[in-house]
Amino acid sequence: MRKFIIILFIVNFTYAQETLILNDKASKITYNARHALSNWQGTNCNIKGVLVYEEGISKIAIAAKIQEFNSSNSERDMLLLDFLNPFRFPFIKFYSDDIKKSGNTILLNGIIEFNGQKKSILVYSTLENDEDSIVINGKFRLIPSEFLIELPSFMLVKMEDFLNIQFELKF
Repeated sequence: MRKFIIILFIVNFTYAQETLILNDKASKITYNARHALSNWQGTNCNIKGVLVYEEGISKIAIAAKIQEFNSSNSERDMLLLDFLNPFRFPFIKFYSDDIKKSGNTILLNGIIEFNGQKKSILVYSTLENDEDSIVINGKFRLIPSEFLIELPSFMLVKMEDFLNIQFELKF
């Protein structure tokens, strides 16, 4: 009996950490942008990511390819790619290992990398657990000029210097 308890303890200890892969078919990131003459949004449904679950979420890493954002206007998408330099910096990345949970709310204190620049960011999110998945929903705001991005202009007016980001991540 003692051997069984020791083996059970070892098995539980070694498998206490689980790495979950993002379901890219059920996840998305959307940005909303503004200009004096129009508002638009772009969505990326081809996101890569992992989540480490260890008595709760302990780490998360997400990467979204710049060229995969689609605003349903190919000319606008091509113009934005000229400003975002996707060949030099192809991904927007987020990583956090400082995660606090209270009820179904989680606070991700992490680093976002955009245009080769890294910034600390706090992201408030909601967490939904069901039988076969974990879903994290949230939103935050980015200021492109903080990442050394020159804002595109139309009719001599630059777009507004913020992007509202919403995400739904299913693991």
